[in-house]
Amino acid sequence: MTASTYLFVPANRPNRVEKAIATGVDEVIVDLEDAVGESEKDVARQELAAMKPSRNLCVRINDESTSFFDADLEAIAGLSWVKAVVVPKVNNAVQVERVLEMLEARVKVLALIETARGIRDADAIAESGAARLLFGTEDYASDFDAPPNHKLYDYARARLVVASAAAGLRPPVDGPTLEVTDDEKLRTDTEFSRSLGMGGKLCIHPRQVPIVRSAFESDNGAQDWARAILDGYEANDGNVFVLDGQMIDAPLVTRARRLLDHYSS
Repeated sequence: MTASTYLFVPANRPNRVEKAIATGVDEVIVDLEDAVGESEKDVARQELAAMKPSRNLCVRINDESTSFFDADLEAIAGLSWVKAVVVPKVNNAVQVERVLEMLEARVKVLALIETARGIRDADAIAESGAARLLFGTEDYASDFDAPPNHKLYDYARARLVVASAAAGLRPPVDGPTLEVTDDEKLRTDTEFSRSLGMGGKLCIHPRQVPIVRSAFESDNGAQDWARAILDGYEANDGNVFVLDGQMIDAPLVTRARRLLDHYSS
């Protein structure tokens, strides 16, 4: 099943890595960027180089406009356990292509889109070789004269969902809920993200992981619905038929197949 939970861990807090893995989160992101202050960047990179995690992880680097970018990539290039690099503030396809070239495409690139320019060029970024698109909600909001809110984010989310689908990528990953002790808000946010076609959510605290996973893995009877459609389609020799009062035609059959593929992958 497609990864739906991504948990950040500061690179300068290596003792938290195995604790993060123990949560059962789909992907751990060791963070060299926002979770690490400027005075700790070199230390964080040294801690990263010394890590020997029990499974392969992702690493978020600093963006290319900073003085830390090259050193971050150089450190990652020598680590066999890095499965993907999260590239922040991706504004165009060239940024993804450059990182893939510098790392000789040895690891996947997760493109973190968090600016108006990045949303504008989402189609090209999705076609650039990125493995998946991630949405950085808080930085994105800073591009506008408006407070962070769902209405501000909805267009951006829709753009990422469509760009990902058109490029054949897995559904994009939504930004985090910052209220780490408000479980109900997290659940509501996650269910809303899923309703828009997002396929995962960034987490900033271990307690968020099971709630996010539950919201994305719960199918609410969708698999039974899909199997009933495919059974009916076969029984009717591929012709249009009616199931529980609903007309079932080719688009719904395609949707049913995609849904079952999603849960079996």
